[in-house]
Amino acid sequence: MKINIKNFFNRRLLHIPPHFTTTYNRMSDYEETKINQWIHEHCVGRYCIVKNVKWQKDSWGAMSTIGFEEPSDMTLLALSGMLNTKNIPF
Repeated sequence: MKINIKNFFNRRLLHIPPHFTTTYNRMSDYEETKINQWIHEHCVGRYCIVKNVKWQKDSWGAMSTIGFEEPSDMTLLALSGMLNTKNIPF
């Protein structure tokens, strides 16, 4: 594991500030743990993973919102293949 100086501080936030770049993804708790670990090891800025509920067609669905302070971190996550975007209905 690479040593990242910013990891000495808590980079994961509990809520998403308005200036963060966000994306939606449907994921299980295990997938969330793996994505959190991957972000912690490979990205440099602050981030947030929040579970929320979205209205999908005729029912409610659980979705997770992933937000990054640095837009380049989101690009890196998207290019890594860690996000499974085929489950997103919109």
